[in-house]
Amino acid sequence: MKTSSQDWAQAFRAFLDRRALIMLFLGFSAGVPILLIFSSLSLWLGEAGVDKSAVTFFSWAALGYSFKFVWAPLIDELPVPILTRILGRRRAWLLIAQLLIIASIAIMACSDPSLGSSYLVQMAVGAVLLGFSAATQDIVIDAYRIELGDAQMQTVLASTYNAGYRIGMIVAGAGALFLAGWLGTSKGNYIYSAWKYTYLVMAGVMLIGVLTTLFIREPNVQRNHKNYQTTDYLRLVVVFFIAVSSFVVSYIYFGQLVESLNKLWAIHDGALLFLIEMFRFLLSVAISLCIGACLVKFGVVKKKMAIDTWITPVQDFFQRYGVKLALFLLLLIGFYRISDIIAGVISNVFYQDLNFTKEQIAEAVKVYGVIFSLLGGFLGGLLAQRFNIMRLMFIGAIFASATNLMFIGLVKSGQPLSDVHIQLGQQSFTAQPDDVGYWHVDIPSSGFKNEHAILVEAAYQTKPESVIKASLPFLLSGDSQKQIQLLPLPHQNVLNQNSIAKEIVIKGQYYIGSSDRSDSRIVIHIGERNFPAKLDNHGNFSVAVDGQYLASQNNPVIEAALYNQANTEIAKTQLQYEVSSRTNSDLDVDIKPLSVVNVDQAQSIRVEGKVIKSYSSTWLYFAIMIDNLASGLAGAAFIAFLSSLTSVSFTAVQYAIFSSLMTLTPKILGGYSGTIVTHIGYPKFFLMTAVLGIPILVLVLWVAKLLKEHEAIKTEKG
Repeated sequence: MKTSSQDWAQAFRAFLDRRALIMLFLGFSAGVPILLIFSSLSLWLGEAGVDKSAVTFFSWAALGYSFKFVWAPLIDELPVPILTRILGRRRAWLLIAQLLIIASIAIMACSDPSLGSSYLVQMAVGAVLLGFSAATQDIVIDAYRIELGDAQMQTVLASTYNAGYRIGMIVAGAGALFLAGWLGTSKGNYIYSAWKYTYLVMAGVMLIGVLTTLFIREPNVQRNHKNYQTTDYLRLVVVFFIAVSSFVVSYIYFGQLVESLNKLWAIHDGALLFLIEMFRFLLSVAISLCIGACLVKFGVVKKKMAIDTWITPVQDFFQRYGVKLALFLLLLIGFYRISDIIAGVISNVFYQDLNFTKEQIAEAVKVYGVIFSLLGGFLGGLLAQRFNIMRLMFIGAIFASATNLMFIGLVKSGQPLSDVHIQLGQQSFTAQPDDVGYWHVDIPSSGFKNEHAILVEAAYQTKPESVIKASLPFLLSGDSQKQIQLLPLPHQNVLNQNSIAKEIVIKGQYYIGSSDRSDSRIVIHIGERNFPAKLDNHGNFSVAVDGQYLASQNNPVIEAALYNQANTEIAKTQLQYEVSSRTNSDLDVDIKPLSVVNVDQAQSIRVEGKVIKSYSSTWLYFAIMIDNLASGLAGAAFIAFLSSLTSVSFTAVQYAIFSSLMTLTPKILGGYSGTIVTHIGYPKFFLMTAVLGIPILVLVLWVAKLLKEHEAIKTEKG
């Protein structure tokens, strides 16, 4: 008879099995792409000045993960010419997916989102392709994992896969942030080349996954042989692409229609906009399904083949569990991770809004957070071998949602701020900063007449002596037709030892009336060197200069000169800065540059910015570690639960449906995270995500009851 200690020893030894190690490496390969779409990309876009709402909309690029069930049947059915014969079906598809991932990351690396919409579209294309290829890799790895071991081994394989996944996230998260930071880019000091080379390095890291695919063996699984010809498979692919293309075209067309209606009816209600988007999505799906059904009816592909590919796997699931239990299982799968995913979409933007440096975020979130996620995954896998999986899922759901409340404490760890005072000539305005320091005030354009700078003051409520002042120059369209100005450097033109250790981005604005901007150029003069500036189409320019070079100048002055096509200097300005060994105050004010102000037009000009203050790093580390521990435990239990629901006959398809459903609703809602935060603030947002976990607890208990009854009936039938 085995003792309890022997049972625990056997549970530990299972983690050293060769199959567990294989899943560790494949998990690593699966973990690299996800952060390159989510958090690392959101930081890149944030530094490039892309609007916060657009940043969270980029999370929709990962919807490929949620819709992978659509093409999972093709992965199960289609052999890859030549490669399938050499490597086997699973490894052949895995290699193709990994090569596509590398190509997608390279496309994103070659896109600078700060240069305008065309480059942003190019990045979006790369992100969507990355989401598709990474989701394809996930389909194959999930099927490979389920075929690699029996039901008892699945908890171990799920845990080591999760561990490898998290290690991959460390590399793509902390590694990417550390590398980008080391190359000099930061908030307010954006350097495209730093992010470019960071993403190219991440593409190289994916070669580890390629090598793993080449060295492992194909799982030994008996599959039902189907007597279809090559032309049958080609027809199946044609039907699939026509149906998917119809979905994409419909979705884009209805998007333009929805946008026009939103402008016509001035719809701003977030809930209504969400319902409209859901209707748009469902209508596009319905059209693609109708087109697919018509193609089958007209004989483009064999009806039996289409049914075997897309219908039979779903039919099998409902036959095994019954309609009632199957629907509740799908409901639980679709909403179990909702608290985690919705909060996770905005997490890095949240940490950035709390003024933590990229290095702090990398260390806290991508190192300690991932380590505790690994511990949670290991603990979940270990406990899942000894205890009921539904009980473990219940505990995981409690922790995963409740830990979001700690982020409210993180927001409140910063000292409260007084109202922000804005001075424009003889006019005074006040604005109340939100929980993370953002403020704005609308000023009539006529108030800017004969003025050239805005003065802003901010202070802590409990420390009136902490007052900090900042000024922002602006250009007026009624002045000289040729104008140029330099914007203040960080900390109001005071460089300290930390800032001069990196490149510093010098920014400014220019105005040339109705002249063609493409004929203009701007040169920055510092000491004995000239630096050509990068100009955009909105009257802004910038150039990155080594901080040490700025600090070495005897005469700390920056000059900017505007030249026309004839190389004649038509405008000039200068900015004096200071190099100090003192540590800058933990309070600062950042003011968003204004576009050229036209005082002759009756309009309101929004002046906005952010009071930068410090928050508790202890709160940051503690909240992230506990949150990731809970998330890792819940994730490992959930993966094992999903694996137990699949049929060996339809491994890839059924697991793809489950894992897609797991993230579909949360990701659609997560795309609105930035908009929700803008309207209700971070504290209420995190409270909302925690409350969303309460119905999930009820659902877990109900599904556990139904599963128990189902097993009892199966036992009776015997």
